[in-house]
Parts: sequence; structure tokens; C-alpha cells
Amino acid sequence: MAKDMTGAGRVTIFPFLHDWETGSRCVLAYTTTDGGLTAVLGVIPVEGNVHEPGDLFAMAGRHHFIGEWKGSHEQRCGCWLACTGSGSRTVRKAGTIDVPDVKWSVDMARAVDLDSAYYGHQRVLAGRFAVDDVELMERARALVSGALVAA
Repeated sequence: MAKDMTGAGRVTIFPFLHDWETGSRCVLAYTTTDGGLTAVLGVIPVEGNVHEPGDLFAMAGRHHFIGEWKGSHEQRCGCWLACTGSGSRTVRKAGTIDVPDVKWSVDMARAVDLDSAYYGHQRVLAGRFAVDDVELMERARALVSGALVAA
């Protein structure tokens, strides 16, 4: 069973369109632990965003990957999340916030060990994410707040 986790280090925060049909958006954060072996992803809660995806593993499953990765369904969902997190650093979306060193915490909903290393990760943890910097949290939430008004 997953539990709460804290850490410090590089965090990449980015807006994410997680449902094409409805145009639903959220803010995701990505970091790593264990020397990069564990990918940590989380939704940064935005007040009034009724379109937050909730369980990120379930969100990954809704993207209907077709066998890009091997293993159980849960492992493939973990691979999709590791790809999304890693990709957020290599191909940045407009508005991406990349902080080299900040304290963070995640209320983990789920964790999975992968059958082999994907994107440098052997484990994926996902849940709700926060950074200790209040100003940074406000900047992160602002990545989708305008999109919520337009929706």
C-alpha cells in the first residue's frame, strides 16, 4: 500500500490536457527519488477544477496504449506515467515550470514496480502533489485556472 512521501530536488510542473473529448485539463508535477530509479507524479489540486483526473493510473489506462510496453495492465499504466513525466522535461509544454531544488510531498494513491527499467525508472508512484513554496504552488495552479474559466 502506498503512503505519503516527502523529498527535495528537481520538480517539473506542467499543464496537462488529460481528456481530449471534454478538453479537461489539470496540473501535473514530476520528480524522482532513489537516484532517479523511482518516478513520482502527482496532480497539483486546483480549486474549482472539477476535471482533475483523480487516480493517475486510471487516467493512464484511459489513454488506450496499444502495447508500447510489456507487463501487466498496471505496469503498462506505470510506463505511460513514467513516459509522461520524463517527456515533460525533454519536450516542454508552454508554461512549464522547472525548479532545480524544492521541497515536495505527495499523498500517494498508488505505486507499481515495473518489470524492467523504462525511461530510467523501475518504480512509479502517483497521487496528489504539493511543494512547500506557497508562491510556487500559486504559479502552478495558475497554469490551468484561465482554462477553467474558458471551459
